[in-house]
Amino acid sequence: MVDKNKRLSRLYLDQAVSKQPQAGGSSSSSSSSSAPQAAPSDGDEKVIPPAKIGYEDMTKMEDMDLNGVLSNLKDRYKENLVYTYTSSILVAINPFKRLPIYSKAWVKYYKGKRIGILAPHVFAIAEASYNAMVETSVNQAVLVSGESGAGKTETTKLILQFLSARTDRQSNIETMVLESVPVLEAFGNAKTGRNDNSSRFGKFIEIQFDADHYICGSKITPYLLEKSRIISQSKGERNYHIFYQLTQGASAEEKQSWHLTKATDYKFTNGTGCISIKGVDEAEEFKALKAAMDIFEISREMQNDIFKIVAACLHLGNVEYVANGEGSLPKGENSKTEIAYAAELLGFETAALEYALMHKKIKMRSEIINKPMNVEQALDQTNALIKYLYSEMFEWLVRKLNECTYTEGSTNWIGVLDIFGFELFEHNSFEQFLINYANEKLQNFFNHHIFKLEQVEYEKEGIDWTAIDFVDNQPTLDLIEQRRPPGILSILDEESKFPKATDETFIQKLHGNYEGKHQSYDKPRLAKGKFITKHYAGAVEYDVAGWRDKNKDELPEHLVELVRKSSTKFIAILYSPEGFKEGEAPAESDDKKSAGKQTLGGFFKQQLTDLMTMLHETQPYFIRCIKPNMEKVSEKFDEQLVYNQLLYAGMLETIRIRRMGYPIRYKHEEFWRRYRVICPDVDIVKGDMKASCARLCVGLGIKSPNNFQLGTTKVFLKQEMANELEDRRNVALTDIIKKIQVWWRMMNIRTDFCAKKEKSVVVQKWWRAAHTRKIFKKKLAGTIAVQRWWRMVAARKKYKKLLEKKRKEEEERRIREEKEREERIKKMGKDKVEAEEAAAREVEAQQKEAEMEKLRALASGEISMFDEPAAPPPSEEKPPEEEKKKKKKKKEEGDEFERDKRGSIMMKKGMQLEIPINVDGRVTLGLGWKGGQWDMDASCLMFRFKQHRDDVYYYKPRSKDGSVVHRGGYAGLIRINPEEGDAEQIDINLSKVSAKTNTLIFVVTVFSPEGNFSSVQDAYVRLMDSTTQSEYCRYTLEGGGQETARIMCRLYRYGYSKWRLQAIGEPSEGRLYKHMIPKVEPFLDDMPAKRRFRVRIHRGKLTDIKRMYKGEAKSTSLNTFCEIRFDTDKNKTKVIKKDLAPQWRSTAEVKGHSNVLEINVMHKARFGKDIAARSDFRKLSFSDSLFLGRCLIPLEGDNVQIKEQWFKLEQRDKARGRGQTAVTGEIKLTIQELLY
Repeated sequence: MVDKNKRLSRLYLDQAVSKQPQAGGSSSSSSSSSAPQAAPSDGDEKVIPPAKIGYEDMTKMEDMDLNGVLSNLKDRYKENLVYTYTSSILVAINPFKRLPIYSKAWVKYYKGKRIGILAPHVFAIAEASYNAMVETSVNQAVLVSGESGAGKTETTKLILQFLSARTDRQSNIETMVLESVPVLEAFGNAKTGRNDNSSRFGKFIEIQFDADHYICGSKITPYLLEKSRIISQSKGERNYHIFYQLTQGASAEEKQSWHLTKATDYKFTNGTGCISIKGVDEAEEFKALKAAMDIFEISREMQNDIFKIVAACLHLGNVEYVANGEGSLPKGENSKTEIAYAAELLGFETAALEYALMHKKIKMRSEIINKPMNVEQALDQTNALIKYLYSEMFEWLVRKLNECTYTEGSTNWIGVLDIFGFELFEHNSFEQFLINYANEKLQNFFNHHIFKLEQVEYEKEGIDWTAIDFVDNQPTLDLIEQRRPPGILSILDEESKFPKATDETFIQKLHGNYEGKHQSYDKPRLAKGKFITKHYAGAVEYDVAGWRDKNKDELPEHLVELVRKSSTKFIAILYSPEGFKEGEAPAESDDKKSAGKQTLGGFFKQQLTDLMTMLHETQPYFIRCIKPNMEKVSEKFDEQLVYNQLLYAGMLETIRIRRMGYPIRYKHEEFWRRYRVICPDVDIVKGDMKASCARLCVGLGIKSPNNFQLGTTKVFLKQEMANELEDRRNVALTDIIKKIQVWWRMMNIRTDFCAKKEKSVVVQKWWRAAHTRKIFKKKLAGTIAVQRWWRMVAARKKYKKLLEKKRKEEEERRIREEKEREERIKKMGKDKVEAEEAAAREVEAQQKEAEMEKLRALASGEISMFDEPAAPPPSEEKPPEEEKKKKKKKKEEGDEFERDKRGSIMMKKGMQLEIPINVDGRVTLGLGWKGGQWDMDASCLMFRFKQHRDDVYYYKPRSKDGSVVHRGGYAGLIRINPEEGDAEQIDINLSKVSAKTNTLIFVVTVFSPEGNFSSVQDAYVRLMDSTTQSEYCRYTLEGGGQETARIMCRLYRYGYSKWRLQAIGEPSEGRLYKHMIPKVEPFLDDMPAKRRFRVRIHRGKLTDIKRMYKGEAKSTSLNTFCEIRFDTDKNKTKVIKKDLAPQWRSTAEVKGHSNVLEINVMHKARFGKDIAARSDFRKLSFSDSLFLGRCLIPLEGDNVQIKEQWFKLEQRDKARGRGQTAVTGEIKLTIQELLY
């Protein structure tokens, strides 16, 4: 997955480009694009600016009428210039063909350019919103509006493409932002009469940026999915793309597993006879969809469950009924087969599903009656189930996308609103009413921002101004949403809650309240059950048939209960009351679930209200998309169609107010600070900023009222004058920056020269010393040679004297021995003397022979001159050497735990054990069991004392902080066979666990409704080192009973970096992870009172262990500082370089809920050039710090006062310290508790 993400990060732009349509449309990128993208371009591509045709900014036009505007747009459209400005408002006309103006080169071309410098382009609007966010730190919003088929969706995608590409940094987040498009389009877009890729839901895409202004996340808020499209479509339209991708794009094996055939075999895909879209390959689209879902960590197993739900909707859509007395029955074997297929895919019993579709439950006091339904009622109930399954699955899918991309710590965001365009069909129902209501709200926001606020500001500031009239649609909004007197939605809500109400009573109430009484309401002359609303874009006739049921948006309780009992785990949890954990993915649609009996109209009204509130807090940019013709062909400009769109959009009034008005305004202080750099000689008037601004305007040479006007608190500028001042300011700033750069380069070169000069002096000193030393060594060598020769001559003379002396002594000895022999012969006789001499010679020969034999043995290597006598063999009672080593090691470690044959500690119930942390802080908790035919799941519950913070379980395999990962299930790994090893494993990175999380509790639950622990055998928990895969400890549980859950163990902090494991093994009740949250409370610690301490770290006495082993205990290369940890608070001292007796002398205050203070001695790795070569730093960058040792200080009792006391550093964790740098010693502390 990681490799795939990297590959997509490199190629995402080319992929986005390759999905653009040919003329005629596409399902992934429709022909209704406001500007379809060009083919991929090389980095060397040169941008050729377009020729200037007509007016690029219509506020500069001379003919101030709609005909002049229309003529200008038509002239530019003929030259493929589809973008035109109205000041900062962009008008985009759909070209219905590919234009080569969206490549990487064009992104770079518009990067860093303000609006007005280059030709109009959607990239210029995106760049303007980005720059405004950077400069003002205010959230931005880009509102894309227009008719259906005008190109809103493609314009939104182009904005996302530009924001992802302009930062020049490719990451998984940018990839996910772009790849969310094919997922949402597959499940939420469809072909309509006006658009081949129409969004049938609205969305607000929030692109989040971090403090460095890089994309760090995104959030999608959906609005009103058109559920009725699943059941029926108008002539020439299609259902949602996903239905056709499954039936026409899936492989034969996949279709067989879902019991699907051709698209023509299903009512939902063949109801209008429109099956395919020109230029769209459903197989390729389906392949791209699955690749995009892979990026969002939706495993293939989960994808298959999602496609099963879609296939089940197709099968249920083919079910027909026939009358059977008061009730109904499935029509023929085909309908029964379709029900069986749907039941199999959804995990239901066929009989239960068939019965539920044709019966309803009626509550009669204390009993419930199952009543059969007629054919029409059964069909309506089947359709309600289909819409419920699809809509809930769509909402979960949006939350899943948000879960992967949303970031809580974002600094600012840019929102892009892509909401359904104004719709007018032959038959307009409740969905069209809500869609047009949303467009009314957006048009009202546009009027409020462009007209109302603008003119109110002029009056407030005393600006000379002539008011401009505009069409205000507030009366139409009051007709729809007003409460008192009740509007259409309020009346519909009343009728939806009244049991005896009908469509006729509803339309009668509307006529009675508004006919002839409201300017935006009218009654058709002949049509019954219909009314007319006069919208800003024209009058629309609505048919109220079925409005009450659609507004209720409810599914019968017995069908909801059936879905929740599905044997498919994914479907059962997805449609359960709790569902997947709310909060996993922040999505506005979660509010609907908590709204209880809130109607669809009321919920949508609240959504729009919240949207307007949010938009009012942003700086908005507007893009008006125009549809040039109804045939969706290129190079055709329908003047009447475009004229009508310009008319109801208020384009003429917009041009007038932008031309006559002053859209750019600054407060007096801001204007002075921003533009005084152009005229630095202008002096400020103390106490009167308005007079100061007047002086500055004179110095700038701008005239009033043509270029500006001076208000009470603000300076108002024309757009052209503001652009000119910005250009002049940029020139002035550039001059200043150049001077600063010149000075800085001079200082930099001077500093470099001085440094080189100092080094040169050092080198010169060294060279002179080396040269002198070399001459000295030569002289010394010569002197030694002379002395050696002289000593040799003297020794040779002495040797000759001694040799002569020895010769004389030998001669005298020989003469003396001859005399002694002759005397002995005289006394003893010659024979006896010769015999004694022969015996002496024989003894001497034997001694020489023995010595020669020893020399031969030494030469052959048979013996050694250092050999000693062999030690006596060990006695039988002496233990083997290995046993002695083990005993010695055990004695040194002080290990008193019971261990198994593998050396793993055998824990008992309630036993607590400190966990040795390895270098990376990664451990793995393995859970295993035998037997148990039920579906079991292991979960990790994360707490701060008794406050629940996060969960990790089968369907949510990763915690928010990424420290806990569930291995198995939907995490993308294969579940381990219980017979071969652990049933499930949970990886914990203790170094990444959020500081606010101090307790992790691990539970195992039996998911199956009828299951329990009675058949579970040999259950155990074991803790392993993730790096070495060695087992540290194990806890075996006793046999189970009728309980449905087990609280296995608890992992909790002691201090901050120290962790302990407690064996629990208590039985409990619960089948989902949520059920276990209140059950584990007895095993959680109460939150201590909040305390505050002042800690002074005086000095330390340290020993560098590695240097000590090398005999270098008095030297070190460590740069030490102390890190103070108290609960979630932390502080640190200054860094002392290369000193084993550091004197930090630092004071810090910490506060939090804890009774243990932790002092960590750290090494700052960025100092020292030799650090990178050391083996213990191979995994560190120079910006990291290395842990050396720690000291844990219990703070029991009240008013703790410790003065200048020495505390010994704990011995480092053995697993964490193996082969790593560490220190021993003690530090001197003063701790004073402060009143809180």
